[in-house]
Amino acid sequence: MNLRFIEAFVWVARLRSFTAAAAKLHTTQAAISARIATLETDFGVKLFERDKRTVTLTNSGEELLKHAEELLGMSARMWEAVSDRAAYGGFIAVGVIEPVVNTWLPELLRGLRQQFPKVRVEIHSYTSADLHEELLKGNLDLALTAEAIANPAIENSSICGFKMGWIVAPIARGNPPLSDVELLHDLPILTFLRNSLVYRDVVAKLGPYCVGRINPMSSIAPVVALVRAGYGLATLPLAVIASEFESGALIGLRAGPELALLPVIASRRRPCESPLVEAAVQLAIKTARIYASASRPGFVVVDGDHI
Repeated sequence: MNLRFIEAFVWVARLRSFTAAAAKLHTTQAAISARIATLETDFGVKLFERDKRTVTLTNSGEELLKHAEELLGMSARMWEAVSDRAAYGGFIAVGVIEPVVNTWLPELLRGLRQQFPKVRVEIHSYTSADLHEELLKGNLDLALTAEAIANPAIENSSICGFKMGWIVAPIARGNPPLSDVELLHDLPILTFLRNSLVYRDVVAKLGPYCVGRINPMSSIAPVVALVRAGYGLATLPLAVIASEFESGALIGLRAGPELALLPVIASRRRPCESPLVEAAVQLAIKTARIYASASRPGFVVVDGDHI
């Protein structure tokens, strides 16, 4: 039995689309159709019901999917146990939130390249919610985000955490200088988007009255630029702005309530049919520990437990 045909079947079943499965597997729709037709001939059953808009599994297809996913997972474990990583020439699409991009992602990519020199790595950086959607659609193999995905088809592991702080520029204090309490209650608040864990934490800590002062933003870089210019107060991961702290361009407030840790969770499909994915998760755990060992400010390592 050809594993490529089984893989094609699994992705058509997951994505409910021959076109999407072809894009995922970097082949043509005709090739996917041919692989499915071969499987249907070999098993003597129809695996999918198709019309112009939808693709759904038949009863036989539902039964085959259980075994097909197990088979791909077993294949991945076999490969991991005995193969030469340097010879592997696959592809992995990884979604990463911005705090990771700005801290230890370069080291993770160097590690992947060292272990899998022939593997192509594609990086996507969006919000956690968008990355979750892309993972569930099959467009990502691994997502490093701030929240676990509550789905039985997804496996989640804790990687690390970022301490958050209330951050301003010295010029925001004014003349005469405002106190930390006055800054916290008067300045505009720059934070993450509304669907984020950080936004929800800010509202929980300051109360709903603060919502009118919040400017949700989709990227850390413009937040830092605006705060450095003296506009507003920001909630930022301390490890990301370490250089600004060292130079004195940004300072932290002592008056604000303690913000929740921003976690980093590795999410991937279960069972994991690609040996690259689990290897990348283990490498992410190792990379985070090495990063923390350099006494990085505001960076916390966790044990990598499944959650």
